[in-house]
Amino acid sequence: MHSVSINLEATQFLAGWRPEVRTIFLPTLSEARVGESAAVRVGIFGQAIRATIFGKVSSVRRVGRPALPPGVEIHLDPASIPAVGFLAMAARGEPVTFRERAARYAVERRVTVEHASIPFETSTLNVSEGGCALRWTGALPLVGDVVQLELGSGLFSPTARAVVCWAQPGEEQEQAVGLRVIDTGRAGKAWRGLVAEIARAGGHAA
Repeated sequence: MHSVSINLEATQFLAGWRPEVRTIFLPTLSEARVGESAAVRVGIFGQAIRATIFGKVSSVRRVGRPALPPGVEIHLDPASIPAVGFLAMAARGEPVTFRERAARYAVERRVTVEHASIPFETSTLNVSEGGCALRWTGALPLVGDVVQLELGSGLFSPTARAVVCWAQPGEEQEQAVGLRVIDTGRAGKAWRGLVAEIARAGGHAA
């Protein structure tokens, strides 16, 4: 997955956003190929709001001119649509009212994570239907990196893909990473089942 951070002028962001077809043009990643996954941390100049959006590259403009810079059009994952909507509101100068997020539970649960083909054990700080925050040891991943979460210990236990939304540096015991689960099939269902199990067990809301 390609990962990059970019700041845009408000007019530039709004010109590239096509909500009717769920795509956005971004003047970056012109070396990417159609069909590749991308995660982009987007900011609007003059606004405090930033958001990580992800999806698949649907077209590439490798050579441009001042009015049409090189870049990529990204077909957004449905989970990124609310984030793009918030960015669009900020770009238009509208007050951004955050929606109530899904229930989040503070719980330490041992999980096995694989990043850059290296598996390691850690523990969650909190979980929700959309993802989790967990402790991280060693070098922090980049925003947009994709990791694997093992959801069980059996041979055929599902493994869910998740994208890194934020990374918090600090001392070894203070480092943390926020993940958004991006699988929607069996693995996504297994993740939601895990969160439901924690809720039934009396998990404390975070």
